[in-house]
Amino acid sequence: MKNELTKRIFAACMTVFLLTFSLILYVVNSYLVQRNIAELRDRAVLLASAANIYGSDFLNTVQIGTARITLIHSDGTVLFDSKLDPKKMENHSGREEFQEALANGEGDSERYSDSILKKTVNYAVKLENSQIIRVSMNQDTVFRLVISMLSAVVFIFLLMLLLSVVLAAESSRKIMRPINLLDPENPDDRNIYDEMKPFIRRLIAQNQQIQHQIQQLQEEHKKQDDMRREFTANVSHELKTPLTSISGFAEIIREGYVQQKDISHFADNIYKEAQRLMSLVNDILKLSRLESGIAEMQEVRTAVNLADLCSSITERLALNAAQQQISLSCEGEAVSIIGIQKVLEEIVYNLCDNAIKYNHPGGYVRITVFRQEYHAVIQVQDNGIGIPAADQERIFERFYRVNKSHSKEVGGTGLGLSIVKHGMALHHAQIYLESEEGKGTCIRLLFPA
Repeated sequence: MKNELTKRIFAACMTVFLLTFSLILYVVNSYLVQRNIAELRDRAVLLASAANIYGSDFLNTVQIGTARITLIHSDGTVLFDSKLDPKKMENHSGREEFQEALANGEGDSERYSDSILKKTVNYAVKLENSQIIRVSMNQDTVFRLVISMLSAVVFIFLLMLLLSVVLAAESSRKIMRPINLLDPENPDDRNIYDEMKPFIRRLIAQNQQIQHQIQQLQEEHKKQDDMRREFTANVSHELKTPLTSISGFAEIIREGYVQQKDISHFADNIYKEAQRLMSLVNDILKLSRLESGIAEMQEVRTAVNLADLCSSITERLALNAAQQQISLSCEGEAVSIIGIQKVLEEIVYNLCDNAIKYNHPGGYVRITVFRQEYHAVIQVQDNGIGIPAADQERIFERFYRVNKSHSKEVGGTGLGLSIVKHGMALHHAQIYLESEEGKGTCIRLLFPA
């Protein structure tokens, strides 16, 4: 950045220098032209006065430096010229200064002279005998002046070039010094330019935001670690219970403490505990797949008709509902979404299974599918035991049970609603819960249609 700044300052310095030099040349050139005309006028008026007194013959004896004197007849014929042979000169009646002097008494002009092949300044004065006396000289221009002083001009230009480089480098160094001393991690706007203070304040705000985000990530990481430890402890506890039962029953049978007639009963208990253990392991695997994103990576998203999906779940749970004396129904319109078929089935199955398990004989579970603005909605409503208000915010946590004794009776693993929560997150969907203890529960699933 320092090099770029040096280049820009140097370019600015040289631009200002060249522009200023050009303007000075223009002003000096204008001044020289005006000075030439004024000088010529003085000489021409002086010569005209002398010619009126002494006659035109005295012009042969007059010398006025490098100036050229010309005497012109009123018809434009050149009568005398101090530099050239008048006989070889063309008629001057068309010259601007001649015409002005003839009409007004005096006249001036600037032009390129074909006679001497140089640019000249001319001033003409009308004599008393109507003849015109003209004084001419090579025009002094600033360019001639510069050429005559070329070595000095080149020296000044090189000096300005060197000074511009030095000043640009020094200015960029001073400009960059507060910026180089700035600590990006702990920016301070006290010793910085006013123009940069808004940037420094934004930098401070961004640092604070980054620190806040880092703190949030650390807290989130700690929370995840705590959840992981809690999950491990819960899994160990949940697995230990059925394994202890299976081990106990098997030991009793092995030691021969069971009569032949009771073996079937103990075997049935072992089978139930094994089934409970398998259900728990399956739910843990499902939840792990959802949390890690494996389900999203491995399963293909397709168009899923939610009405057909809910009807299929109703058929699968019809026997369970009948055994619990629960009325299970499904109705609604054909609404499709893009999703993962297996995950959507798990979501609806777990909600309906819970609604059947935590219900009363003679109760109902109603599944409704409909469209609501830009969402496809699945509503699972029951008139079961309901969920206490204090527990409604935690029911989607892993292994959380509202009524642990009842959960053990119905064989719940405590992971069903957690699977629902992660499956909904996988589909960028929303869950809304309404429940009143003793009156039932209504859960709405809103999917992007």
